[in-house]
Amino acid sequence: MNSSHFLNSSSALQIGKLRMAKRLVCAALIGVQAMSSWAQTPCENGMAGQYPCDGLDLMSVRSFEELGGTPPGNGNDCWGWSRNGREFVLFGRSDGTSIVEITDPVNPVMMANVPTASIPSLWRDIKVIGDVAYIVSEAGEHGIQAIDLEQVLTMEPMASVPLLSWYTGIGNAHNIAANPETNFVYGVGTDTFNGGLHIVDVANPSNPTLAGGWEQGYIHDAQVVIYNGPDDDHVGKEIAFAFGGFSGCYIIDVEDKTDCQTLSSLSDEAWVYSHQGWLTEDHRFVLVNDEIDESTGIAPLTRTWVLDVQDLDNPSVIGFHEGTLGVTDHNLYTHEGLAYEANYYAGLQILDVVDPEALAFEQVAFFDTNPFSNQVGTSGGAWNVYPYFESGNIAISTQSHLFVVAPSEPVSGVQESASAAALDVRSGDGIIYTTLGASQSQNLKVFDALGRLKAEWLALPEVTMQWMVSDWDPGVYVVRSADGAQARFVVD
Repeated sequence: MNSSHFLNSSSALQIGKLRMAKRLVCAALIGVQAMSSWAQTPCENGMAGQYPCDGLDLMSVRSFEELGGTPPGNGNDCWGWSRNGREFVLFGRSDGTSIVEITDPVNPVMMANVPTASIPSLWRDIKVIGDVAYIVSEAGEHGIQAIDLEQVLTMEPMASVPLLSWYTGIGNAHNIAANPETNFVYGVGTDTFNGGLHIVDVANPSNPTLAGGWEQGYIHDAQVVIYNGPDDDHVGKEIAFAFGGFSGCYIIDVEDKTDCQTLSSLSDEAWVYSHQGWLTEDHRFVLVNDEIDESTGIAPLTRTWVLDVQDLDNPSVIGFHEGTLGVTDHNLYTHEGLAYEANYYAGLQILDVVDPEALAFEQVAFFDTNPFSNQVGTSGGAWNVYPYFESGNIAISTQSHLFVVAPSEPVSGVQESASAAALDVRSGDGIIYTTLGASQSQNLKVFDALGRLKAEWLALPEVTMQWMVSDWDPGVYVVRSADGAQARFVVD
């Protein structure tokens, strides 16, 4: 991606409030067929067709019915899978899972339908390890369905997809986490282990086996990683960052699946329901959403909470970033310095994670999947987002549709050249301090959030230099060295 491009986020504040009364009419597809041809709808003057937007073009939108759903059911979660340059969305429905090819994002193709393992349910969740998808649902006796996705590559659209395995060690599960590095999946909110972590070894996906569990409290969602952050005591261990709803957040050492250890827990008096969260890519912070604080009136605007987890045994709550709309937030994920937030009636909002420790975020793009209203509630708008396709396409699932959007131009947080010298920038009291870790002097340039050159100076190697910025406009600025090093600072 071109890291020098920044979108104008000021228009997002205005366009986010635009609403239109026109409804989208989609003809349902019946039987086995590829979906009808569309044209890409660019985001122009704040709209992509009827959808308010900023920086994201509409590639396609398909209804729950077009994706194999049976009314009056609903859509819910989504995830993604890629192989040999082809890209697929796994779209959860109340009555099953749709596998949709979006290699041509303007003309998605419904490749396969995986029926629910028991009865329909509002909730279904999917994660992928390698070429295998693992599917859970709140439906009783559903267990974990495992699907070999490679078979989709050679099948005709809507052919039958047999299960690779069906794990029945659980009945219902609210969600499932997966760690592709270790081949373990983690059922959460299940009818086992007090609703905590139900850990399944899927090294042999044809024969999943119970590995252990954690039962000290209900878990609503989790991210499980091989920890590679600043806490040397835990580097290289498998760690679960778990979100327990009304009970707050937990950090759990799950290296020994038969003896999981709670390293710490967190709560805050302003939290109502710790719903879901995701680590920043350096494993220093966790971004968390609270699904109920807006509806209870505690949060007048959508809040993204930031946890400092640089010491896993002693984490802390830094505070929250407040968005521009008073809508309920749902799932979020981080990718290349950005946070992708599926915020129900506000749709997808993309934030540049400028400085989480300073609670500095900058909205750089959005796409409103529900143009009819901005309101608190969970019955409409964006449920989930999948931002990890190499093509840059982004999948957004709602309870009624699957959207595929793509950046109008490359959207990215600041990325450094691999060969660039170290550049340290600090700010405070109207002054920025720059230190260039280079062997020779280089020009430094400062750009504002619109990419306009603000200042330029010669930096001496290994010398801390001071620059007055007290008369600059408030906002986010980027410093770049001649060899490609970059850093950001905020003028309040």
